[in-house]
Amino acid sequence: MRKVLAPLLGLAFVFFAQDLAAQNAKPVRDEVKVMSVKVSGVCCNGDLSSLKKKLVNFEGIDEVTADNAKKEGTNFKITYHTSLVSEEKIRQMIEKSEGCESGESPYKVKTVSYLSSQK
Repeated sequence: MRKVLAPLLGLAFVFFAQDLAAQNAKPVRDEVKVMSVKVSGVCCNGDLSSLKKKLVNFEGIDEVTADNAKKEGTNFKITYHTSLVSEEKIRQMIEKSEGCESGESPYKVKTVSYLSSQK
């Protein structure tokens, strides 16, 4: 009987400890941030619309607006949730996106600044 009881008590202790740890864990803090990103390599309206579409369809990004396409630098305004996506992920997504003409990744993030943050 002791051989059966000891493992059962050990298993019960493990489940109790995990449940207690889960209750004490701090929830992920979500902020809504608005960032301005200057991107070079956006040559035409096709580039602009495909990049905007890719960004806005990514989980955690609520809204994307942009100036007219300018190869030297196009300004994007991106509203996103910090609990779902990071600035680094947004940068990577932009810089790994294919252009409409060459199929390569012509985009480079030049500057990032924050316009506001909401709770």
